[in-house]
Amino acid sequence: MARFETSTAEIDGYRPFPDERVHEYLDAGYWHGDTFHDVVDRHAAETPDSPAVTGPDRTLTYAELADRSRAIAAAFRAVGLGPDDLVTLYLPNCVEFVEVFLACSRAGLAPALALPRHREREIRHLVDLTGSRLVVTDAGRYDPGFDYAGLVDEVAGDADSVDALVGVTPDGAEPSEGWHDVESLATEGASAVAETAAGTAPGTGPEDALADLTVNPCNPGLLMLSGGTSGLPKAIPRTHNDYIYLWEHIAAAMGVESDWSLVAGLPVPHSFAFGYVLGPALWTGAEVVVEPRLKPGPVVEAIDRADGDLTTLIPKQLIDFLEADADDVLASLQVVCSGGQKVPPEVTRRVIERWDVGFCHVFGMGEGAQIITRPDDPLDIQAETIGRPVGPGDEVRVLDEAGRPVERGEPGELVVRGPGVFTGYLRNPEANAADFEDGGWFHTGDVVAERADGNYEVYGRLDDTINRAGETIYAPAVEDALVEHPDVAKAAVVGIPDPELGERVGAAVELVEGVDGLSVEEVQNFFEDQGHAVYRRPEQLVVLDELPETQVGKIDRGDVEHLFD
Repeated sequence: MARFETSTAEIDGYRPFPDERVHEYLDAGYWHGDTFHDVVDRHAAETPDSPAVTGPDRTLTYAELADRSRAIAAAFRAVGLGPDDLVTLYLPNCVEFVEVFLACSRAGLAPALALPRHREREIRHLVDLTGSRLVVTDAGRYDPGFDYAGLVDEVAGDADSVDALVGVTPDGAEPSEGWHDVESLATEGASAVAETAAGTAPGTGPEDALADLTVNPCNPGLLMLSGGTSGLPKAIPRTHNDYIYLWEHIAAAMGVESDWSLVAGLPVPHSFAFGYVLGPALWTGAEVVVEPRLKPGPVVEAIDRADGDLTTLIPKQLIDFLEADADDVLASLQVVCSGGQKVPPEVTRRVIERWDVGFCHVFGMGEGAQIITRPDDPLDIQAETIGRPVGPGDEVRVLDEAGRPVERGEPGELVVRGPGVFTGYLRNPEANAADFEDGGWFHTGDVVAERADGNYEVYGRLDDTINRAGETIYAPAVEDALVEHPDVAKAAVVGIPDPELGERVGAAVELVEGVDGLSVEEVQNFFEDQGHAVYRRPEQLVVLDELPETQVGKIDRGDVEHLFD
């Protein structure tokens, strides 16, 4: 295969890796020059009958996944889609997501990975931002309780860029007028679609439709999404090279084996499950297990069916799973990964001790930086830190407000660069100017400190700090202390504006089942008994049935702040 040493993508508003860094990463062996579908094709050749992806009602082997994604790619080509076209995937956890994602890889398309919880505002923004020519969504197969196809129809009708719509339809159902169906694309390949495209002659098969196409792994292979200040997602271009680098080293750090089953407990389009389930499984030739209903019951059932070895859960799910009667089923797990927000140390200890698993505390982001604990780390490291950078080429700085390196052990902003870190948001010069400095260093906005043992502690976001009478308080650290209280299940801490002190500490909590109430005085007494400084103690307390969450299951601090207005 030809070695590409520079990006060839012609995408307006995309910032490619500089040529010198491409050469550096290839020469160092950090990048292999592979595409996403190259990874799958290797296993299709070496272990064709091994299970690749399993959903609630079917399994595809690596050979079948390679063949079906090749046919879908040929169909995309037949309707005029080609390299550097941007598209939108708006699917739940399902086998079809994996097929279509790999088909995009083969056709040279860069899919934006929308989340199942996104709705009209986000999808309309995403289609407009990317100029998506294709949208793929669920058309009723998975009974999601929401009309995804209807929403996409409405958005596409207002978008000049969209040329094709593809749905995942129930077995035996015909696609709606103006839509294609994933199953027909996979089974009939290029010819089936070419015959419906006005003025286009039928092709002769998938291989012929793709024969003239070579995909450059230095080009974007997907667009991950990140939250924006307006609440609308920013698009994060990720190349085949830089994401496969993460897949390889995340798989190694977690100890993934080729005979494992990795169960997605989170939406696969999200960077957490994409990077810690789908990618490591495909890299090692293991099995990806997907379940569209991401409630504790269905996910536990999926783990049970697959004798799952690894799963990814955010802290809220960990707590739900600990409260569920599922210990016997979860006994098959060898590794549990959690992140998305800081995992309370007590929750980490309970998971490890109760389920007898290796734990990966994941500090990661769609932009690329990944710092994790390893399954064989000592308990205190897994519970109290976020571990170490995942790859050998990762470059990390911890800087103060003036941009100077801090002393080891002191908190500062995490600034990163490397073969697994992106190079700039798509068509967002304002964010790029604010978040990048010369040389490609990305300012994450996260506050961390490096310990003497090389592991990192995380304090929260720069904007999660509370300034009370000149004292800097990191909200996640107070949350950790709150969930140590025997009556508190979950906690969120924010700053409350105060004319005298600048800010005071406000806390919202969910209580352990069966607990009727909790006063701020009881919390303050608990903090005093635990030896916490006076200024860190919550001064206002709100008890909620459920803490407000964002679309990806994180605590919505903006909504929490409004509780104290």
